[in-house]
Amino acid sequence: MKSFCIGVLIGSLLSLFLPIVPPFFSVFLLLVVILVALRCHYHCFTGVAAFFLCWIWQFDDYQQAQQHLLNVEQSINGTITEKPKHFAEYSQFILRLETGPAAGYFVSLNWSVPPMSLHAGQRWQLNARLKPVAGVANPGGVNKEAAALLQKIVAQGSVISAEPAMLLGQQDDLRQRWLEDIAANVSSLPTGPLLLALTMGERQFSTSLWHGLQHSGLAHLMAISGLHIGLVFGWSLLLLRLLPWPLRWLVWRQPVALVGSLFLCLCYAWLAGFAIPTVRATVALLLLVTALLQHKSINYSSYWLLLSAVLLLFEPFFVLSKSFWLSLLAVAIIFFVLWRLGTFVGGWRSKLRQFVYFHLSLTVFMALLSLLLFDGSAVLSIVSNLLFIPWCSVVAIPLVLLTLVVELCGVPGSGLLWQLCDWVFRPLLWWLNWCAEHGQWLALPDISAVWLVSAGAVGLLSYLCGIRRFWFLLPLLLLPILHSTLRPAQWQLHLIDVGQGLAVLLQYGDRGLLYDAGPRYGAYSATASQVLPYLRQRGIKRLDYLLLSHDDSDHTGDWTLLQKAYPHVRLYADISHLAAATPCQQLPTTYFDAQLTVLSTDGFSSKNDRSCVLLIQLYGWHILLPGDIGQQVERQLLQRYPNLRANVLILPHHGSNSSSHFAFLHQLAPQIAFNSASLYNRHQHPATQVQQRLAALGISLINTAQSGAIRLDITEAGLDVTEYRAQRIPFWLQKPIGNAETLRTTR
Repeated sequence: MKSFCIGVLIGSLLSLFLPIVPPFFSVFLLLVVILVALRCHYHCFTGVAAFFLCWIWQFDDYQQAQQHLLNVEQSINGTITEKPKHFAEYSQFILRLETGPAAGYFVSLNWSVPPMSLHAGQRWQLNARLKPVAGVANPGGVNKEAAALLQKIVAQGSVISAEPAMLLGQQDDLRQRWLEDIAANVSSLPTGPLLLALTMGERQFSTSLWHGLQHSGLAHLMAISGLHIGLVFGWSLLLLRLLPWPLRWLVWRQPVALVGSLFLCLCYAWLAGFAIPTVRATVALLLLVTALLQHKSINYSSYWLLLSAVLLLFEPFFVLSKSFWLSLLAVAIIFFVLWRLGTFVGGWRSKLRQFVYFHLSLTVFMALLSLLLFDGSAVLSIVSNLLFIPWCSVVAIPLVLLTLVVELCGVPGSGLLWQLCDWVFRPLLWWLNWCAEHGQWLALPDISAVWLVSAGAVGLLSYLCGIRRFWFLLPLLLLPILHSTLRPAQWQLHLIDVGQGLAVLLQYGDRGLLYDAGPRYGAYSATASQVLPYLRQRGIKRLDYLLLSHDDSDHTGDWTLLQKAYPHVRLYADISHLAAATPCQQLPTTYFDAQLTVLSTDGFSSKNDRSCVLLIQLYGWHILLPGDIGQQVERQLLQRYPNLRANVLILPHHGSNSSSHFAFLHQLAPQIAFNSASLYNRHQHPATQVQQRLAALGISLINTAQSGAIRLDITEAGLDVTEYRAQRIPFWLQKPIGNAETLRTTR
């Protein structure tokens, strides 16, 4: 069995690096491989083939449902599955399809003018414009395509308000009613968002609270997952076993306690909306309860391997989830540390020392995992976990669960219990608010995964065999951090993938200059969701200058958020209603070794044509950022700057045909043209004519729609271009059109 489970794990890891998903007929070949491998007792090969079979089968089913939905024009019938999000401009909801080949799958929809208030449980017949799920691609960001596979969302789009929509019925959603009741009871409490997250899985956090959770390393505490399900199981098992049982039924006490505790965990998972982490945790408990009911002893390694194999065969797309690997490896670390410590023995001082040692070991190993998966870790995570994991596990979360039971059963006194919960969670809330202001994120964006794995291996070896034997290898643990912090600052230009907008970062070490802040459309802010996380991921501690090219929402974004995150930033813009902004022409001409020149343009009334045009000169390289200027401004620039050249050009106006005139491109003669646009954008940027001009002049075009975030490493010797999508795993999920892994330009 162990060999089979190891084979499943190997197959899942191999699938991440394949360029394509094998065609469906491969399933029949895999069936033959499984039969032969079983007959020859090659259980590891059987596990590999079994994973590939499940993976290919489910992916083909997903694609078939998606293609039918996108290729056939017809109305869709479905039920709203969770509480819709209401914004000023539209409502957003998830619809579970009920008819056709895509029945059972989901679509994500926006509805600008719904005829009535939308609620979970409503059944609708709608007409919608649908397109494949596609998101931006930035390091450290969410992989929207992978998330869609995990959540079985086959398309996204918007409801056509001009066409009739019919309400087919309303299902009574008990969870939604309970959610509204609990939200009303805790809304007036300062810790209300924390209580709502721990009871119903609804994380309605402010931006400040999100920052506090990230900078404290306690984000996992507010997502109902294995920790919370395990607490429910443990406390339920203890209480059920303490109940008095008649002697003749005493033999049933343990089975009833196990099954009853598992049932309560399922109820808690249902309250949390059966979020993916809760599903994984309940599967883990189901395996454990099954083994205990059959009186089978199972060691740590066997249980972990069995759990991994069952989850990956049940849902092969778990392999795409960073949270899955984080949870799985966290369980492995817990088992490893418990095995290493053995039974907690001795007096209370010895047990306290072992307890602290356990949490310290767990936190250190989890910090290494965070560095490997997220390119960074919260500096205060060790302190935060040592302080609040025991407090929440023993006191706070059990009290919240007790209050939840009292509330749902209608027992009097729930109001007082909610106030007691608020008082118990006040220290955590204070700590999160403090971390939001003073906490730091240790960002190591370019750290080598090989180094991290080597450091982890050395740590495990030292942990197993004693530090004294391997003290000379311990410096390897610090090598990744020392290399990242002590190496000389390097120049990099980043074109952040913000969709249909623009945000360009010029980085020197931990300092930066930002040209535009990404788009903001209604409730959506790329500044908050993409730009600020990207700056944090790149380790930008001080943003010196923020230059807003012109007054369009796809460029100005939520620039005030940048001022709050970086209070010392200086704002430059030629926007009349921004009194705090300094004119673009007053931008300093030097920024460390870089020469900055704001090119002069005048006489234009259009906002786009009044864009601030920035020329960056570094090591003899010329990089031009022209904003959204049109061809008239381009001709004026050619007249005023007859010697204007650019090695790298950000295409004006996202590649619109109203810009990038042939004469302009010919004189600049860039080796590389970057473009910032979203996939499937309604403007069809970059325009076909612009692509033809670039091709005629032999200029390489790299577009964020296909390549994701683009990084340009600038040195005296050359310009190295790295496209994020080409490096992001799984490779088969990336869009291959126009992708090249790297491109190098030299003099």
